[in-house]
Amino acid sequence: MPEEPPSPPPQPPGLTPARDAGGSGAVVAERRRARTKPPSLYQVVMLNDDYTPMEFVVMVLQQYFQRDADTATRIMLKIHHEGRGVCGVYPKDIAATKVELVLTAARRDGHPLQCIMEAA
Repeated sequence: MPEEPPSPPPQPPGLTPARDAGGSGAVVAERRRARTKPPSLYQVVMLNDDYTPMEFVVMVLQQYFQRDADTATRIMLKIHHEGRGVCGVYPKDIAATKVELVLTAARRDGHPLQCIMEAA
């Protein structure tokens, strides 16, 4: 009874077997590059209210979003006039942390300031 040739060993995931052009029967493994997509980004948005002092909003923008005084003032005025303003755009975990930091600071100082995150 003739023996059958042994079957090739199973290939690990991500490798594609390819026969060489020389016909010697050697197997060349090609690696597929794993492609990772960048994380989803979220906007941190502050909402206007009639009670939180403008100075507090500017201080929060400087302290938690690293804005200079002029930029923080511009964002604060946008919040005041348009009802909302984008403080920054971050990956989800960082955006959620920033929202919590702002809300905690506002509650600690007795302000009703609202801060939310939205998909960018």
